Amino acid sequence: MASIEMLVWITEQISIGGYLILLISGIIGSCANIYIFSRKRLQRSPCFHYVFIASVFDFFNISFSVTTRLMADGFQFDPFTVSSIGCRIRTYIAFVVSFCPMGCRCLAIIDRYLCTSQSIFLRNLSSVKIADRLLFINCSLWFLIGIPMLVVFDSIHVNSNQVTCNTLNKEFTNYFSFFVNPVLYFFMPIIIIIIFSTLTYRNIRFVNRIHNVKMKQLAFMIIIETSIFVISSIPHGTRFIYILLTNSIEKNVYRKAQENLFYQISRITFFFNSAFAFYIYFLLSSEVRSIIKSIFIKRHHRIVPIALNMRRPINS
Repeated sequence: MASIEMLVWITEQISIGGYLILLISGIIGSCANIYIFSRKRLQRSPCFHYVFIASVFDFFNISFSVTTRLMADGFQFDPFTVSSIGCRIRTYIAFVVSFCPMGCRCLAIIDRYLCTSQSIFLRNLSSVKIADRLLFINCSLWFLIGIPMLVVFDSIHVNSNQVTCNTLNKEFTNYFSFFVNPVLYFFMPIIIIIIFSTLTYRNIRFVNRIHNVKMKQLAFMIIIETSIFVISSIPHGTRFIYILLTNSIEKNVYRKAQENLFYQISRITFFFNSAFAFYIYFLLSSEVRSIIKSIFIKRHHRIVPIALNMRRPINS
């Protein structure tokens, strides 16, 4: 059995190493996604439009949320806990940039169903104009849902040497732990994935073979990525419920060290999809690979000189 000092050391190393990997791979991947899906040819597709906006939020999620977590959990330095305002703003921004991409990806799956439908009415719903409206609604909802965080969160003194950003509001804790995390972030996306991926697969079977491969590839890419997004959030959601159920139990130092280790692992896995979305697209989409190859592989056009046979005119 590992000692308390060993658990603390392992937790620190996982925090520093895990967040650094997420930060480096996430910024590179999200920047690559923004470049790829901002191309005019892809922006004409509502599905890629959803993925593009999700990639923008992924960039802010990685560059802001992961950086602050690396400072706080890895190097024990959290500038946002100095004031209540900083604590609330940090928590609110982290919530919005973490939850908005999930809505974007769910909309992308629904769009795959619409654009492969045999119904003209449903296919007409798959348009960039409608996508812009749905994206606005999606982002607005998460901005509104997170507003209570600007009120209930505060800088809390755990002890004389440690200050954390949290809430003591029991009603909000119950609301977030039993509704926002499990229902809105886990069960609802899973239901959407199962229903619309099944319907999309059924539609693809009736699509002509010329477009069948690309449609299957894009649908598979979105479904796999969103599934990983949901699965990677399970430890984070489980932690909220565990804290709530064991909040009244007196815990010794060793158990707290164990819980803190799981806490850091759950936080790191929570950022998996935002950090590795590009690599999923690269592995599953030939179109994404072709765009990347076109960036690094330059075609050199050689100019072959034409030898002209210049003859002197014959004097007669």
